Amino acid sequence: MKKYGRYICGVLTIAALLGTNASGPVPVAWAAEQSGQDALRQDGQTGGEAREPDGGQNVGDDRNSGGQNTGNGQNMGDSQNTGNGQNSGNGQTMGDDQNPGSSQTTGDGQNTGNGQNTGDSQNAGNGQTTGDSQNTGDGQTTGDSQNSGGQNTGNSQNTGDSQNSGGQNTDNGQTTGDNQNSGGQNTDNGQNTGNSENSGDGQDSGDSENSGSSQTTGDSQNPDDGQPSGDIQAPDGGQAPEEGQNPEDGQESGDGSGEDGLAGKDDSRVFAEVDQETAEWIRTAGEALAQIAAERDIMALVYLSDEYPVRVSPSYESETAVTVLSGQTVNILDMAVDENMEVWHYVKLGYMGQEIYGYVPRTNLACSDERFLAWEETFGMNAAAYAVDGERAGYADIEQFPESYRPALLELKKKHPNWTFVVMNTTLDWRTTIDAELQGGKSLVYKTLPEWTKNGLYDTGTWYYASRAAVEVYMDPRNALTENAIFQFEQLTYNEQYHTLDAVAKFLKSTFMTDDGGKLAPGTNSTYAQLFWEIGREDGRKVSPFHLAARVLQEQGNGTSPLISGTYSGYEGYYNYFNVGATGQTDQQVITSGLKYARDHGWNSVDKALRGGADFISANYIKRAQDTLYLQKFNVNPKGTPNAYAPYTHQYMQNITAPTTEGLSIKRLYEGAGSLENTFVFKIPVFENMPASPCQAPTVSTEVVLALPEGYGDSVMWLDGVAYQGELRNGSLIVNAPDGNAKTAVVYKYDDKGVPVGMYVWSLSYNGTIYTATAEPGLQDLLTYHGFSIRVTGDTGIRFKTGISTELRAQLIKKGVNGYVLKEYGTLVMNNANMGQYPMIKGGAKVAGGISYGIDASGKKQDVVFEIMDGRYRFTSVLVKIPVEQYKTEFAFRGYAVLERNGTQVIVYGPPKARSIYDLAKVLLGNGTYEPGSESYVFLEKLVGDADALQSPAAAEEE
Repeated sequence: MKKYGRYICGVLTIAALLGTNASGPVPVAWAAEQSGQDALRQDGQTGGEAREPDGGQNVGDDRNSGGQNTGNGQNMGDSQNTGNGQNSGNGQTMGDDQNPGSSQTTGDGQNTGNGQNTGDSQNAGNGQTTGDSQNTGDGQTTGDSQNSGGQNTGNSQNTGDSQNSGGQNTDNGQTTGDNQNSGGQNTDNGQNTGNSENSGDGQDSGDSENSGSSQTTGDSQNPDDGQPSGDIQAPDGGQAPEEGQNPEDGQESGDGSGEDGLAGKDDSRVFAEVDQETAEWIRTAGEALAQIAAERDIMALVYLSDEYPVRVSPSYESETAVTVLSGQTVNILDMAVDENMEVWHYVKLGYMGQEIYGYVPRTNLACSDERFLAWEETFGMNAAAYAVDGERAGYADIEQFPESYRPALLELKKKHPNWTFVVMNTTLDWRTTIDAELQGGKSLVYKTLPEWTKNGLYDTGTWYYASRAAVEVYMDPRNALTENAIFQFEQLTYNEQYHTLDAVAKFLKSTFMTDDGGKLAPGTNSTYAQLFWEIGREDGRKVSPFHLAARVLQEQGNGTSPLISGTYSGYEGYYNYFNVGATGQTDQQVITSGLKYARDHGWNSVDKALRGGADFISANYIKRAQDTLYLQKFNVNPKGTPNAYAPYTHQYMQNITAPTTEGLSIKRLYEGAGSLENTFVFKIPVFENMPASPCQAPTVSTEVVLALPEGYGDSVMWLDGVAYQGELRNGSLIVNAPDGNAKTAVVYKYDDKGVPVGMYVWSLSYNGTIYTATAEPGLQDLLTYHGFSIRVTGDTGIRFKTGISTELRAQLIKKGVNGYVLKEYGTLVMNNANMGQYPMIKGGAKVAGGISYGIDASGKKQDVVFEIMDGRYRFTSVLVKIPVEQYKTEFAFRGYAVLERNGTQVIVYGPPKARSIYDLAKVLLGNGTYEPGSESYVFLEKLVGDADALQSPAAAEEE
């Protein structure tokens, strides 16, 4: 080895870089950029070079003041009743007049109700008296009569500009028009419609009482006898009553059906002129539906529209309670028939933490609840879903999907005409969604999956981070539109008709949960099938037992996990069948975290563990809008979804194949039960900006995945010396190589000033399908950056220094490292402006260089060392005779090393760095390296001055 004193390996003139003849080296002094010393030295001298810091009808003006108006007596003229009179349903008119028969009050005030007058002037029934005579003259109050302080009871209705002061209006009173009720009590099914004002100490309690100083203003309808205190005000003017309250009959108690269903009166579900028989039919149907709704949740999905306005009343002209997206889950409570005899359903839904109530037409609701469908068939309440000839209408559900979804859905519809497909409009961008699902270890694949699905090891060898291609394939809903995969979009609620005990038992026959031979679940008197069936159908839970059984099978496989053994040390007697809370990157971490969750929640028996897990799924997923297998894995509920977690969060599992495999299990369960031809509703997500066709598994992949060591986080990967912008995720750097030819990958580490402080090397191999990256820790920091220096005497020049470990160099030369032996190393240089167009690699266009170790072009062995510091040989490249016109030109330098293994050579490159001699001189002048006035200071000052003085002709003319 030669250690040159006066000559430096890799001396280049600017002429050489530009392709002209170069002259030999001459003795000169150099200034080191980072040394902080007055480092004047000759070429070949060592030491000191710096590193670069681098929710009664009163008609007319009728006043009844103080008098007693009881029964159906009629007062005509401008009569005034004063005193504390009482007008009540079963009131009695005192006097000698008897009003037999059906008496009627006509004029500006009609008082009909439940008043009964028996004996002298006794009115019986709804304004009907017993006997043969009718009183239609005296007793009729017409004109401006006043009723003050009296009580008006019965089915009275106030219409027009009437005033009831201090009175009590009881039982089905309706006030229409400019009505003012001051200080009164409005009780039972009252309705204020129009420009009505209810002020004073009104009370709303029991059945439609108006409580508090409530006021209704404007041309608005207050469906609950004025605005109840404490109710939720929904967006767009919609009002959400309390649980079980229907908007047409005031406040009800209990389950929401009310004594007479929707409105507490026979005709409240009918908004059309119909005969008595039809009205009775509708009333009976409504009562039957309300009874079903009282016993179970009737879930349905809004569909056939990207967005749909839930209405305050059953009319397309009604104001909107809230607008929801296609796929929104609602709970059917009751029904109504509009003026066109179209069926609407009164529904409840969650919205921004509140419960909203309103109406949706049946045609926009998809429902597979068997009792609901049986109710519809019994009462003929879904005529809109059928064509005139009795055949089911055209595929309006499929037409709502993008074109790329339709072919597969049409094939399914042909085989299963009872299946309904609902668009779930996520409003989420496809690529953004994929990006989010690739972060934080959200998406994993099992070790047996093809290599193209994997992006590096997640744990000790069982699970891998999913590749982008894998997530795209498994997350694309269009790939699941087959009979075997479609059930990942089925809602996971209990259906008593086909979620049978026998079907669950058949499904579990070939698993560790079989009941063969009378096998019972450990510590219980029940089989696993009985437990799943009983747990799923219990009130308050109502979860598909098929889902529960399939989920446990998915989580536990062959049933040998310590999580369900009950014998794991430190957690004896505890079970966690659903793997709730079981997380970690090692088997021990997963087991202990899962059993700790079981212990914390008291799951000290198989029964408790199954019930607890089912409750967890029901409360935290199904009732939080993650009500399909797909949504439990990929939470793509749009922002603002009622009661839902934010998109991409709160995902039950990491395994991206779980929805597909569990969906197949569910399909087999239905198939075994002979239920595939039943009515199913599938909620299928649609994203923004999806690819034109379904994502397919790649036949080949050129993706390079590097598991980054600690401290490395740069997003640029260098493949054989060429930079590629990569994607950082889950601790790996990933790029798509242009082909399968890359042999090495390098990532550099930088400090907070951008100075290179490390490099890590991987060897690459490609089998025609996928890249394999093998870390080469023995080559870590093979080439290191050691800064620039500047010539401060003679011809201008700039020097770049690279280092190589003395120990590593020796190993590479003598016996090799992991099969690699050192053949050559040196330095490359090029105009930095060209780096964006030309790769800075050995032999590349616009690239010059020199050898410090190896055989040069003449066949001569070179082994030049500039200095040895900190256990590293440093070799250099010098660019000299730089003309003033290029003082401000940046030149890029990098070291390289040629290695050979098994007869194949590869080139590993150091980090490139660029500097201009002008910038370097300014740094040295500014950091106080030289005393002002010294020779070196003057030299550098002149260099900067000459460069600044150099102007283009255009710049000179401007001055």
